[in-house]
Amino acid sequence: MTVAPPANRQQQRTQRSTRALLKAAGELIAEGGYENMTLAAVGQRAGYSRELVTARFGSKDKLLEALVQRIITVWTHRNVLPRTRGLSGLDAVLVILDAIRTQAERDTSELRVVYALMFEALGPNPELRRHFVEFHRVMRADLARLLRRGMRDGSVQPGAEPEADAALVIADLRGIAYQWLLDPGDVDLAAALAHLYQATESRLRAGSSPPGRPR
Repeated sequence: MTVAPPANRQQQRTQRSTRALLKAAGELIAEGGYENMTLAAVGQRAGYSRELVTARFGSKDKLLEALVQRIITVWTHRNVLPRTRGLSGLDAVLVILDAIRTQAERDTSELRVVYALMFEALGPNPELRRHFVEFHRVMRADLARLLRRGMRDGSVQPGAEPEADAALVIADLRGIAYQWLLDPGDVDLAAALAHLYQATESRLRAGSSPPGRPR
């Protein structure tokens, strides 16, 4: 049997505790909001000390930064965008929408954390706002870039407006999420996201006749 070297075992323990702390932070944010989350509560929820949380992240804002990086940036740029390589521009956009729908079907816990933070970013916390202003700028730029690719490769309607259409797709996502968070018993998140996928394809696919854009 191969035994991991002590350095590797320590690295594994560090990675395991970091995942547990970020998971605990996400749960607390979903339950009571970012402002009410404390480093002590994160440590207690994860089964570690406050001192470990402080040593690992340094501050509440650095913990937030790590959480946003893990559940948003890494998910999008490491797990989703690579799957768009080689696809037409519109199909790449649809891959992103389908990945969000699939996440909603599998596990909504991280989506709850994302949107809890996102809507709280409208409040007075400048660091929280900064994170999500940047996140939306990047997402709009990614979608607009893919839509411009689609106009070049012929998959997207010639009359499309990439920046405006990218902003509209994101607005649809946020509106669906808000209604779901407000009334989860009456709003089927996965079904609404599936409809958004179909509506986006119908509206932007070259050769289709979306409202206001006659053939």
